[in-house]
This record gives sequence, C-alpha cells and structure tokens, in this order.
Amino acid sequence: MKSKLLLIAPLSMLALAACNKTETPAAEGDAAQTAEAPAAPVELPPSITASATYRCADNTILHVDFLGKNEAADIRVGEKSATAVRVTAPKVEAPAEGAAPAADAEAAPTGPMKSADGTTTLAGNGKQINVKLADKGAQTCKSN
Repeated sequence: MKSKLLLIAPLSMLALAACNKTETPAAEGDAAQTAEAPAAPVELPPSITASATYRCADNTILHVDFLGKNEAADIRVGEKSATAVRVTAPKVEAPAEGAAPAADAEAAPTGPMKSADGTTTLAGNGKQINVKLADKGAQTCKSN
C-alpha cells in the first residue's frame, strides 16, 4: 500500500505543477520594451586621491580626503568616523567662443573650496592647509 502511495505522490505533484502555468503576454511585452530603452549614463563620484590628518592652531584634529584633481574634499572634525562636510572647488569656466583653450585644459581648479552653504572653506593641500569651519574662524592646519 505504501509503495503505491509513493508512486502516486510524484505523479500528482507533476500534474499540479502543470496546471499552474500562467501566460501573460502583456507582461512579456513590457519587459521587452524596458530592456530596449537605453540606460542613462551614470556619473561616478570622484575617487579619493589623497588622505591626510591635520592639527590646527586651536588643537582641532581634521581628517581630510582629497577627491579627484583637487576638485573636492571631505572634511571630518575629530574622529575619522565623524560626518564629513564636502567642500568643492569653483567650476572652471569654459573659454569664450572663438577664444583659444588654456594650455593645460586639465589644470586643477583655483581658489578655495567651499561647502554648499558657504560656511566651510578649504585652501591648499599637502603639508599645510588653510581652513575655516562653520563654528570657528579661519586657521592654518599642519599635517602630522
């Protein structure tokens, strides 16, 4: 009796599985249309090119990650895991129409980097930077 039951169970499962076939041609057409649509180009964030720890005149510790070709930086005050403030360099303006492009078109932007709200600024890189934090005055910070 048990052997017959063991033979019938797989056959009934197979029959039930065959009954569960649903065809939705509209869904297949939608999937084909979305696959054909070109994806918008994705712009990656700039990579970290240098990282440094600085000690300022008032004993504040800053962790700075410089991004790209000095086009942006992330500043963390105190702990390395603190929330970063992103400062960005002013955009280099394209030459006027008919004017010759600059000799070094890939030159790093000039001027201090500023946060979106303008309260934090950073100038320089390497061993010494000038920084103005939102709650403090401008000061010079040196790399350890």
